[in-house]
Amino acid sequence: MFFVSVLLTGCGGGGGGGGGGALPLVPTTPMAVAPPDGPTDSAGPAEPVPVMPVPEDPSVLTRFSRTVPFGEKGSFVASDQIVYNLGTTVVADAQYKDVIYTVPLRGTVRYPNGPVESGGASKVQLSPSGGFPVVVFLHGMHDASDLNNAKGYDYLQRDLAENGYVAVSIDAGKINGLNNSNASDGGALARGQLLMTTLDILRAGNATGIFNGVERTELKGKLDLDRVGIVGHSRGAEAVAYAVELNRQRIGISFQDVQATRALRLGVSLAKADQAKAKAAVDAARVPATAAAARLKAAKDALKNAKAQVPTASESVIATLTQAVQDLQGPASDAQAVLDAQTAALDAVEVRLRAAQATAVPLKPINSASTQWLTTVDSPDALLQSGIVLPSSTEAPHKIRGVFSLAPIDVKRLSGATQVPFATLLPMCDGDVYNLPGAQIFDDSRYTAPDDVAPKFQLAVRGANHNFYNSYWAETDDAASKNASLYCNKPGLIETLRMSAPDQRRNGAFLIESFMRYFVGDEVQYAPYWKGQAPIPTAGCLAGESSCDERVVMTIHQPAANRKLLQDFRNADSAANNPLGLSSTFDGFQQAIQCRFLALGLDLPAYGVPSSRPASCTNTATGLSAQSLYAPGDNYAYLSYLPAGQQLIWSITDQAQLQWSNAGATMQVNTGDLSASGFDTLSFRIAVVASIGQEVEVSMTDTQGRSATVTGSDFTDALYGIARKRNGTIPLVDAPEDAIYAGTGVTRPLLNMVAIPLKAFTLRNVDTGHIRQVTLRFPKASGSVAVNDVQLQRMN
Repeated sequence: MFFVSVLLTGCGGGGGGGGGGALPLVPTTPMAVAPPDGPTDSAGPAEPVPVMPVPEDPSVLTRFSRTVPFGEKGSFVASDQIVYNLGTTVVADAQYKDVIYTVPLRGTVRYPNGPVESGGASKVQLSPSGGFPVVVFLHGMHDASDLNNAKGYDYLQRDLAENGYVAVSIDAGKINGLNNSNASDGGALARGQLLMTTLDILRAGNATGIFNGVERTELKGKLDLDRVGIVGHSRGAEAVAYAVELNRQRIGISFQDVQATRALRLGVSLAKADQAKAKAAVDAARVPATAAAARLKAAKDALKNAKAQVPTASESVIATLTQAVQDLQGPASDAQAVLDAQTAALDAVEVRLRAAQATAVPLKPINSASTQWLTTVDSPDALLQSGIVLPSSTEAPHKIRGVFSLAPIDVKRLSGATQVPFATLLPMCDGDVYNLPGAQIFDDSRYTAPDDVAPKFQLAVRGANHNFYNSYWAETDDAASKNASLYCNKPGLIETLRMSAPDQRRNGAFLIESFMRYFVGDEVQYAPYWKGQAPIPTAGCLAGESSCDERVVMTIHQPAANRKLLQDFRNADSAANNPLGLSSTFDGFQQAIQCRFLALGLDLPAYGVPSSRPASCTNTATGLSAQSLYAPGDNYAYLSYLPAGQQLIWSITDQAQLQWSNAGATMQVNTGDLSASGFDTLSFRIAVVASIGQEVEVSMTDTQGRSATVTGSDFTDALYGIARKRNGTIPLVDAPEDAIYAGTGVTRPLLNMVAIPLKAFTLRNVDTGHIRQVTLRFPKASGSVAVNDVQLQRMN
């Protein structure tokens, strides 16, 4: 079988590595989850992983302790790109009940077509029955052309097939052609249903090679549907995130749903058609009825005249005329009865028509083929004969092992990306989905499941735009006229730090493929990167560069059993009563504001634009209500930032907003007598709002008063807002060429992770079994930051 990964994509209309641990890593399975009484380590397949020497001298403790491979020759020959067509399904909208329309079940697929003659570094294991893992791609909003959008991920499909995966890319062009005008949710449900139905058909047909009646013998038995990954891009990225919820709670389409939509869409038109038929029937009945009545009247007049004439007509003539009247009375009566019945039927139809017209609503558009189909499916038999596959509400959940959400929209305000490894990639030069709502999906899903067994990742990719991850989406969405960050879209005027299209796809290939190969295919050689303990390999960097971790800033949120929260700001009194029941203190700040969340939607009362959810903030010192220091940047297009001079942040979740004008301001998190046993990393998230960079000195103090301090930037690129390589001065000193960006907010500050191995403190004689306090100190003369999620995590 093949492992299956699904990629959903769509338009909305390196820093990082994530902070590293310095401890040697033991290969683990992607889902190493501890029991409720504490974290555990579950060893995975015994694959050797290169291990760097672990220094004992704390002065040479390094950010990365391991490396990961990428770009080596695969072990399989990839098949040619195959275009499949498995029939037709229908999709619906979450709100508009008049929207059900047909969508073809088609796309492209590549699969491993036998081993290479020699060599090959793939580590994927086939299922006992010989199947390969499956990765599925679903594109999002671009154009309605057939298959072109789906083919835009063929570079990823080919790589995956060469390394032992079946890679399917779903065509959603027909959804693109409609859902700007017929979707209340950006098409999330429609795309989600298309994805779920495709997976249903793959599962049903794998054993026989017959998929919804279509024979594809080359895929027979090749799909390991116990290992499925899904990847989405833009609107498709929202759909794959939503698919996590749909997989648990299906939203299908029943015959009754079809009939309800049929009545809404066709009620007036069907009634008008029935009216026309009834009128024709009345007209048809009126002709013989009128003729019969005329003949009867003529016979009666003849009889009357015969009786009235002088002399009276003979008895034989009277008898003949009387018989004629009698003979004509029956047919005339019958013809009139038919006319009366047809008239009554017309009256009834016109009553229904008036009722349909009275309840009619403006209809959302669907394609003509869908309208024609709706006119024919007036019975279950007619539905069966049409061959259309309805999305199921009863199919068993699919075994989705990884979800990669690439530049998603978030119309549905998703918060259910739980119980499955989830990554969202945020292109920091995105000029299409410029508000980076994938950050909100990540943030809103962090704590919705207290028993969550899966990690989450936020990848801030500096210099990447929205379109170039799809090779068909060739236009540059970060041009000067678009809504990309300032450093992205002014070539010729200021230095641009954009990635080229080939470089962006090189980097994206590593991020997407390594995620799928680790979490879906159990290829543990990629574990170190996804634990923040290895750099991006050269093959995943820009051409000509051997390293590029300043380009990708990774935030990791481990499963519930593998983290211990020390300080968040989800409650109004979080500073006074942190998750450990203790207080945190803020010294040397001009302002220290804690916010449970920032505003949803524009919050400009002076302009008559109130927020749908105003920010909820309090002063950390007084506990009184306070105004947020930073506006939610996701509400402001680059070309229309309001109000003037407002500092902006693109993470709108809980946070402490801190501003200072003298070096040495500190945030102290009191922890009592806390044991870090079972954890290996201290992490926190920080957004640098002003200036471009900020240094953070991180101290840990034990109950014996022993304290150690490490420099945050030694373990992350999150503290400088632009993709600059370390030069010995940044982030404490902004690079001179970056002065133009200072204070603009258009570097798109996000809450990104700083992760420091606990060994950095133990090597400095701190007893991490008895931690009294964690302190963040800001040595720069002035600045503005936001902080949240101070916690212990188990990365290993």
